[in-house]
Amino acid sequence: MMELAFVLCATFTAFAAEPTAQHRSAGQSERVVVTAKGAFRQLTEETEGNTVFQPLQGTGSLWTRDDNGLGWIGSAVSIGNHGSEVFGEHNLNNQRAELFSAFDANPPNAIWSDLAALGSSGHHVASAESASLDVALHTFQAGTSNASCVLSKYTATSGGTPDWTYTFAAGLEGANVAVSRDGSRIVAAASDHTNSSARIAVFGPDSNVPLSQTTIALGGANNGVRGFDLSADGSTLYFSSFDTPVNAYIFNVAAHSVVFTTPINASFDSHAISGNGSIFAFGNFGTLSLYEKIGGVYTRTYTRSVPGTVYCGAIDLSDDGSTAAFGWASYTTALTVQIEALDVPSKTITMTDMVTSTSPGLQNVVSSIACSAKGERFAVGLWGDATGPVAEARVYARNQNAPIVSLDVGGSVYGVAISADGFRAAFSSKSMHANQLGHGGAIDLLGVHTPFTSMCSGNGSLATSCPCGNSGLAGRGCENSASTGGGLLTASGAVAPDSVVLTASNVTGSEFSVVLQGRTVDLSGAVFGDGVRCVSGTLKRLYARNAINGTLVAPISGEPSISARSAALGDPIANGEHRTYQVYYRDPATGFCGSSAGGGTFNITNAVRVNW
Repeated sequence: MMELAFVLCATFTAFAAEPTAQHRSAGQSERVVVTAKGAFRQLTEETEGNTVFQPLQGTGSLWTRDDNGLGWIGSAVSIGNHGSEVFGEHNLNNQRAELFSAFDANPPNAIWSDLAALGSSGHHVASAESASLDVALHTFQAGTSNASCVLSKYTATSGGTPDWTYTFAAGLEGANVAVSRDGSRIVAAASDHTNSSARIAVFGPDSNVPLSQTTIALGGANNGVRGFDLSADGSTLYFSSFDTPVNAYIFNVAAHSVVFTTPINASFDSHAISGNGSIFAFGNFGTLSLYEKIGGVYTRTYTRSVPGTVYCGAIDLSDDGSTAAFGWASYTTALTVQIEALDVPSKTITMTDMVTSTSPGLQNVVSSIACSAKGERFAVGLWGDATGPVAEARVYARNQNAPIVSLDVGGSVYGVAISADGFRAAFSSKSMHANQLGHGGAIDLLGVHTPFTSMCSGNGSLATSCPCGNSGLAGRGCENSASTGGGLLTASGAVAPDSVVLTASNVTGSEFSVVLQGRTVDLSGAVFGDGVRCVSGTLKRLYARNAINGTLVAPISGEPSISARSAALGDPIANGEHRTYQVYYRDPATGFCGSSAGGGTFNITNAVRVNW
C-alpha cells in the first residue's frame, strides 16, 4: 500500500516526585504517521515496552495554570457554566482532573482537584454550557485485556470527589465523552477492539445507571471509535470508526440506534455536528465533506477541496449551523497550516490564514478547533514551532483572516475549548513541542471580550428579512447588486484613548457611503433601502465620502476621532456608554430590489456596537 508518511517524535522523561502517591512514566515517545489510511498518533510507553496506536488528539491572557513541577501535560480542556468554569484532565504524570474559575487571578487556584485518574491515559472531558456539570473519561491499562474505562461526573461543589462514576466492561477503552448544552444528557463511547465494536452509553446527570447502552458493530479487525461529537441539544451523536472500514455514523440518542452511515475511507480527527444534529462534516485527504438533513435525509451539500499534499486535521461546527471552521496540514513539509471558515448557508469561505513555521523538523499541525455557539469566533490550537514566532493558541473572527487574539505557549497545544458566547477560550498544552523530549504543561485562558460586538446580520437571522430575499453572508449586511455577500463592517483599535477605526468592506465599488451612529439598537431591524437598519435612537452622520474599491475606512488621517466627532455633533460619549454603527452606501443598480424602501438606491452593512 502507498505510504504517505511524516513522523514526529516526542519523548517525555521522569521528573521530581510530589509528596502524594503518583504514577510516573519513565518516558514516552510519540510519532504521527500519515499513511493512505489516514493520520495516526503512535505512542510508545518505555516502562511497558509496548506500542499503542491512537488518533491525533477582557482580551489577552487571563491566567495560566502550569504543572508546577508535577510533570503533567495539559491534554483535555472544556469550558462550561456560561463560560465561568474551566475543567481539565491532565496526562502522563500525576494525572488528575481539576476545575477552575474563569474569573480567578493569575495563577488560578483549583476549585478542587481529583487524583482518581492517577495512572490512566486517553483523557477526554466535557462541560455543560448552562449548568455546573463536568464529565471526564479515561482508561487504565490501555491496550491490554484488563483495560478499565471510567466515566466520572462532577459539579463545582464536588470537592474533588466525583458525584458518581461508571466503569465500562473490562477490556473496553474510552473513546470520548460529551454532554448536552443543558446538562440533561451525558453520552460516552468506548471501543471494544476485540470485537470491532462501539459501546455507546447514555446517562442522565443524577445517576450512574445508563439510560441506554448500545453495541454497534464496526466491521474489520481491531476497530474502534475515533471521531465523536454530540449535538448541543443532546439529540444526535456523530461518531466514526477508527480503522477499515472507516465510516461516519449518525446515532439517535433517544432511540439509541444508528439512523445514517456513510463511508469516509480514511481515518482523521476532523469530525463535527451542529447543535440540532441537522448538519455534520468530516475531513479527508485534501477534502472536507458537509452533509445537511434535507427532507429528513442526510445529503452531501458541499465539498471543499484544497490542492497539494494536505489533509483536514480538525473541524468544528457552530451550534446554530451557520459556520464551519477547519484547518489543513501538510503531510510532506509539515510546516504550513491553512485555517479557514465557511459560511454554511451560502457555502462561501469567509476567511483564510496561512501559518508557516520556520523550524524544520518540528511539525506544525492543527490539533483542535472549537466554535462559539453562533460561530462569530473560533479557537484554534497548533503544535507550532516551540519557542519560534508562531503562536500556538489562536482565536479568530469568522470574517477576519488574522487572529483577534493569540498566545505563544512555547510548546504544543493539544486541547481547545471556547465559551458559547465566544468571550473566553481555553488551551491545554505541553510545555515543549510535541516532537521534543520533555514533560510539563499548562492550561491557558484567553479573554476575547473586545469592546466591539457585531450584530444586525442580514443572513436571515433577524425578525426583519432583507427586503427582496437578498440575504447576505453571516455577519454581513444584506446582499447588494455587486454580489459581494453584503457589506461587512468591522472595528479595530482601542476605546481609551480613542483610536477606534471602522472599516466597511464589500460595498459597491466607489460609491458614496455614510457612517451612521445610533444611541440605541433595534434588535428586530427595519427595512432600509435594500438592507436592514438596526441603529436607532439619536442618529448622527459621522463621516461621509466615496468608498475606494469597495472599502470605506473612518476616521482617516486628519479626521477627528469617532468620540470627538460625536461630541462635536452634540452627542458626547461617556465612559462605559454604548454606541452602535452602520455604514449605508449607494447601490447604482436601481432595480436590484425593486420597490424596497428607498427605491433600491442604497444598502447598509451589518452593525457594530462599541462599548466606550
